[in-house]
Amino acid sequence: MEKFIITAPKTFVRKQAGIPRLKADHVLIQTKAVGICGSDVHLYRGDHPYTTYPMVLGHEASGMITEVGDAVEKLKPGDHVVLEPLIPCGTCYPCFIGRSNCCSNMKTVGVTVNGALAEFFTVPASCVHTFPKELPFTLAVLAEPFSIGFHAVRRGNINENDTVLVIGAGMIGLTILAAAKNHGAKVMVADILDYRLGLAEKVGADVVINCKNTELKSSAHKWTNGFGPTVVIEAVGLPTTIQNAVDIVSDAGRIVIVGVTKDEFCIRGVDVTKKELSIIGSRNNLGRFKQALNFVSTHQEIARHLISDTFSFLDSEKAFAHASDHPENTCKVVITL
Repeated sequence: MEKFIITAPKTFVRKQAGIPRLKADHVLIQTKAVGICGSDVHLYRGDHPYTTYPMVLGHEASGMITEVGDAVEKLKPGDHVVLEPLIPCGTCYPCFIGRSNCCSNMKTVGVTVNGALAEFFTVPASCVHTFPKELPFTLAVLAEPFSIGFHAVRRGNINENDTVLVIGAGMIGLTILAAAKNHGAKVMVADILDYRLGLAEKVGADVVINCKNTELKSSAHKWTNGFGPTVVIEAVGLPTTIQNAVDIVSDAGRIVIVGVTKDEFCIRGVDVTKKELSIIGSRNNLGRFKQALNFVSTHQEIARHLISDTFSFLDSEKAFAHASDHPENTCKVVITL
């Protein structure tokens, strides 16, 4: 089989390899589609906090099981499956209290252990979910980013009484929008790219704001009759947007930080205490994958809007370069096999 290995920033090596050996509790999957997400782009550039070389990328993946290990009972060859890439340790404090999504010793397929950018890959059976054969492989890969969106909305305890501002209309911001609307909230989406704001309108945003042309705080407060949004979700990963979230959110509001940054940010303590804010981190997903997969299955039109480009497996290098270099007209890039 063939696989792509990233050996340094923006450097792929295409390599021939044998079919991976199958452990008793693993399944062997023939890859059909691999999605490229924002974290993949940062891994490709070498500026992700979890960057490790060499690595086979690909944590958003779907395919068909070709073989199962001796200890696997509920899966069989021919099943169509999508990857949930988290492998928690099961013994640390977060795992002990039922929050394995932020495991202290987390392994992640395609990030810290080799992923799916290969003709075949093998993972623990616990890492895959079956889906109906009527759902295209290219859409099934979106279950992983949608699970992050649904988890963020759960972290913010969002319901039909909320007004929600999502800062950032990349793929994760758009899945957060879809999840918040699915929970009955009213949602404003802010970004600096008209292309992404156009996608937000297609997904169902009540209001979109281009922050290059319009002052966000005044727009958000006008939209909420002067109170500010009850929930602000930061999906960019910049110190300035996190600080803006504190400034914009309503008194007694909630802020959910989904964007990843290694930079420090500064907020005034008085703003947190005066408003009595809840500031919440959100990482990966916890028990939301099946909900996300069902949403993709039942809202395929929304899912299709988010796939901007498809590339063949042999053009994987071009796919990553395109996703990295053209954010102005790119949402989800999918590699097909």
